[in-house]
Amino acid sequence: MWNPLPALKRQSTLAVLWQVGARILEALGADEQALRWIDRAMRLEPRQATLHLHATRLCLKRGRLDRAILHWKKVAGEQGKTSLLYWLKRTNQRAFNASRLIQKTGTYSLEEKEKNPAPPVKERKNSLPRFLGRFGDIFQRHPDTPPLDEIGVQLLEIGRAEQALAVFRQVQLCQGASPELYLNMGLAASKLGRHEEALEYYQRAQAGGLNNVEIMNNKGYSLSHLGRYEEAIACYELAKEMCPGDAAILSNLASCYHRAQLYQKALSCYENALRCSSNDTTTLNNYALCLDEMGRHGEALQFYDRALAVDPDNQTILLNKAACLVKLKRYDEAIAICDQILARKPGCLETWGMRGNVLNEMGRTSEAVECYNRALSLSSKKFAGS
Repeated sequence: MWNPLPALKRQSTLAVLWQVGARILEALGADEQALRWIDRAMRLEPRQATLHLHATRLCLKRGRLDRAILHWKKVAGEQGKTSLLYWLKRTNQRAFNASRLIQKTGTYSLEEKEKNPAPPVKERKNSLPRFLGRFGDIFQRHPDTPPLDEIGVQLLEIGRAEQALAVFRQVQLCQGASPELYLNMGLAASKLGRHEEALEYYQRAQAGGLNNVEIMNNKGYSLSHLGRYEEAIACYELAKEMCPGDAAILSNLASCYHRAQLYQKALSCYENALRCSSNDTTTLNNYALCLDEMGRHGEALQFYDRALAVDPDNQTILLNKAACLVKLKRYDEAIAICDQILARKPGCLETWGMRGNVLNEMGRTSEAVECYNRALSLSSKKFAGS
């Protein structure tokens, strides 16, 4: 008979060795390497409280408050984060003097896969007319031009993320780095979909002492896109503590709970977000999706209708509603929604696919095959053009 005890003892011994090595590295000032070694020890012994306490201390030293609280909660539970939040408020005064940053980014819809996955920013009309198209000239500072970092922020706001990141790097070379600059660089990288790179910048900003609501919200956004939901939730929960009534943060946290299949927590957060902003179509859509996944199709339909009352032509919400109607066996209504979309956008391959699914459910297989062929043809053309 196989005896698992020797293997478990070896695993425990290896974890102890990694932790001892981490303590030596920490004593030598190599905190980042020490944290990596503690992470390896925790993979072997994920429930070992002393490892999480050590990780908490190292994360605090590196300025990573979200991860520190994540580890601290594994030792002390939900109530234990209070002391760390107090420490955060005491040591984060410099955040209030930060330069102007883009705020409330990171709102996303679970089903809107065609959209740019980066956080939305408000576009400022008629800004920087003389800089666009003359990007090579903006590094030459003239008396009547704004500072380079301000130019970078403005480029980011109008969707020129690649150029904004180049400007921020130029600022770093000429003036040196700052936590606020790293945050803006992270926002630009996130907008480009480079979330691993964005996390590096956010961590540098945190190491410099910046742990405000913007960094927690946007770091959570990047973590969620990388599928690291537990860490993302820790960031959003911190952001919520700092700014309790922010509908965007509540919606982000709810979506993260939703993706992690923590449905009851997700519903509670969605409801709080809707109390703050009752007509937000993203929150209404995601709340309906959550109810739908829980089998509460009738309730989900009500929230899809509320979202469509605000934005009647939203294709994502219409398709989600059609899928919900199919689960309720209301096939004719689902077909009507597909035809409504196709009348306006005949080249929508997702709608052709949905229409095929509905017809297949109705037993009209030959018509379903025609829809699938249309979707396949559109997909081939899209692939060939990319």
